[in-house]
Amino acid sequence: MRLLPVLVILLAAMLCGCGYTGEPLPPALRRPVPVLDLRAVERGANIEVQFTVPLTTTEALAIQGQPDIELRIGTAGEGGFDVGAWQQTADLVPNVHAGSVEIPVGKFVGKTVIVGVNVHGPHGRTAGWSNFVTVPVVPPLAKPEGLEAKDAPDAVSLDWHAAAGEFRVYRKSVDGTIWELSATVPKPPYNDATIEYGKTYQYYLEAAEKTGETAALSEASAVITFKPVDKFAPAVPAGLVVVAGARGIELVWERNAENDFAGYRIYRNDVKLVDNLTAPSYSDQSVQAGTKYRYQLTAFDKAGNESAKSPVAETALP
Repeated sequence: MRLLPVLVILLAAMLCGCGYTGEPLPPALRRPVPVLDLRAVERGANIEVQFTVPLTTTEALAIQGQPDIELRIGTAGEGGFDVGAWQQTADLVPNVHAGSVEIPVGKFVGKTVIVGVNVHGPHGRTAGWSNFVTVPVVPPLAKPEGLEAKDAPDAVSLDWHAAAGEFRVYRKSVDGTIWELSATVPKPPYNDATIEYGKTYQYYLEAAEKTGETAALSEASAVITFKPVDKFAPAVPAGLVVVAGARGIELVWERNAENDFAGYRIYRNDVKLVDNLTAPSYSDQSVQAGTKYRYQLTAFDKAGNESAKSPVAETALP
């Protein structure tokens, strides 16, 4: 009888020590997550395809080893786009091991192709096709040649030669890392009026032809480096009016609008009267009654370039 309590205690301890795990979980399928950022564009003689290769499965597990990448390109067919039909006829791009691929346009010129990618895990398991990208393929565009830069008033003037529907101009500072689209223009030349003197810039451009909602691109031109130099004087100040008052002669004129404008100089009877004036007005108090005075203006910029003199305006105190 003494053994019964001991057996009860041992049985209770065994029951408490066994954790209940619930229903057994199904094995992980290890399917790579689908690609969601597939991009494709015609550039020169190739269709450039880019995407991010999945690193995890749909169970958020790391993918072991190199996944099998199935990249296909083909037309939609006459009956409209059907994934199954497209997959049967689309070309399989061989030896794709990374997320950046170039496909020659040759056989696709004049056609509209659809590009898709499917990433397979162990035993061929997959989460399905990526987003699909439609690319109308045109004859390859010629690369712009002869890109050159020269100084222009408050700008860098770019010129080149090539035939295309439009051109995309890219710029960055010489010590920068990011190229930015500076402008899209229908033809050369192009004046970049957003420059700052004292800075050195780099430029390149590409030809573009609109194809529906997208555009085919040429290969990029050569990159050029240019440091603009301010060699251009401001415009001649306009609208000078002189009025004789009770104690002096008042001068007013139109304000200059140059980005690098620095000031005005006033000449009286061909002798410089005032230097480094920024306001478009002046009151000349050093005058004598009965004497006629002739006034002219110039404008100068931050680099010291001075404009020609304005037309003469004259008056006299009574």
